[in-house]
Amino acid sequence: MSNLNKYLELTKPKVTLLNLFVGVTCFLLAELPSVNWLALAIFLVVGYSAVGGCGILNCYFDRDLDADMERTSKRAIPAGRIAPVKALIYGIIMTLAGLMAAYFFFGVLTSLLVSLGIIFYVLVYTVTLKRTSRWNVLLGAIAGPFAALAGWTATGSTLSLIPVLIGLVDFLWTPGHLWCLAIRMVKEYKSAGVPMLPAVSGLAEASKFVFLFNVAAICCSLVFLAFGAVGLIYSVIACIAGAKLIVESKRLLVTKDGAQAFRLFMTTSPYLATIMIALLLDKLVLIRVL
Repeated sequence: MSNLNKYLELTKPKVTLLNLFVGVTCFLLAELPSVNWLALAIFLVVGYSAVGGCGILNCYFDRDLDADMERTSKRAIPAGRIAPVKALIYGIIMTLAGLMAAYFFFGVLTSLLVSLGIIFYVLVYTVTLKRTSRWNVLLGAIAGPFAALAGWTATGSTLSLIPVLIGLVDFLWTPGHLWCLAIRMVKEYKSAGVPMLPAVSGLAEASKFVFLFNVAAICCSLVFLAFGAVGLIYSVIACIAGAKLIVESKRLLVTKDGAQAFRLFMTTSPYLATIMIALLLDKLVLIRVL
């Protein structure tokens, strides 16, 4: 593996890009039909730097846990491909560069929102709660909505209902998504001493919370309809995606096993991206019609 790939792996590209996509969606919704493409390109670089930097710091602080779990033991730091001190320096530089660039290009409010996202993910979730509380994922999920809010304010727009609702969907989606993975990997989390909800409260209790949070996320995604903020395209896609999520969540309530949890995880993975795409398609259609 090349040095570039090793360091890129530390930024957790899949997680980072999904988080960034939420921010980009809000950026575009605030700007359309006239988009400042240069500003969007800068936001992409700034956002990846900040979010990816958080991923690197997460890998650094969790390196001992990663080494104890089969799923994560092949990551760059526990596998010995990158020295911990190099990862720490890399993560600090990436995170600070993203934060300072957000201030320079997009102003105080956007940089404040970015900094709050960093604080909740790195300090609140990774450093403090992950090893101490079964509610670590729930409280750590507070970091997610700041991407939506930062994407909206990066355009110079005042915060409004739309980015707040998108951020709330992100927040409610996160626990169900991550607890599914935790149910599947419950033995590894127990062995590593990580108090994830399934490891502490059992699979039945965790399955109930997954169901409740997935239902809450779906309900929140449909609030757009109540305020007349979306049209037919979004309504259809959101209802279909939500129905699929409900069906798989209900199955987990019955089976309470790792296999179904993973199937649900594979459903929740694209759900958030689907909602973002639906919002963008809906806005583009409405613009063309109007």
